[in-house]
Amino acid sequence: MFTHDPYMVKAIEYLVGVSFLALFVIFWRFVNAEVTEMPARVAAWSGQLADWFRVPQDVFFHPGHAWAKADGTGVLTVGVDDFAQHLVGPLAAIELPRPGTQVRRGAKGWTLRADSKAVDMLSPVTGTVVAVNRNVATQADLVNDDPYGRGWLMKVQAPRGAQSLGDLFSGASARKWIAEVTDELTAAMGPQLGTVMQDGGVPVHGIARSLDEANWDQVARKFLRS
Repeated sequence: MFTHDPYMVKAIEYLVGVSFLALFVIFWRFVNAEVTEMPARVAAWSGQLADWFRVPQDVFFHPGHAWAKADGTGVLTVGVDDFAQHLVGPLAAIELPRPGTQVRRGAKGWTLRADSKAVDMLSPVTGTVVAVNRNVATQADLVNDDPYGRGWLMKVQAPRGAQSLGDLFSGASARKWIAEVTDELTAAMGPQLGTVMQDGGVPVHGIARSLDEANWDQVARKFLRS
């Protein structure tokens, strides 16, 4: 039978108060853990993403994510870097300039096509196109598979040869630059990056599509500076 003993009532009130406080502490710790873990998760994703992009030691990078490499004869081999091919995703076609065309650093060099959309890329060098990769013209996915090798795009005769590469990113400066680009990409993707990196890598259908499926070409242009 319930008793009206005032000491018993106080004891019950005390137990209820303690129980409520304990539950509040648990809840507070849970909420704060979620808040403090988020930056750590994003930092981890960012590091994982940065490691994904290949940055060879012997090539030079333009801020528009094209690369160039000297072959020792004054001719420069040019292509799309690993970041760009991951950004756009599987390529349907690449429109290359014809041999004899004059290209200029920072101006349109070629066009990538995917999903019926087109994205221009900037040439990393100035000079005359002396050859193009015919294999890429018929197998655009070579750029996705081997951007620094079989997926090269064109060869350019540059007036200053290898000296014209001096102010592009290479070695340590290239790695620092790609880390900064990765930070920018991470900020754009935010918490959703955790879902994107399901298998420890970038989605095969293209990073830009993960940011904006309908307007991925606009996203790509922003990062490719075109």
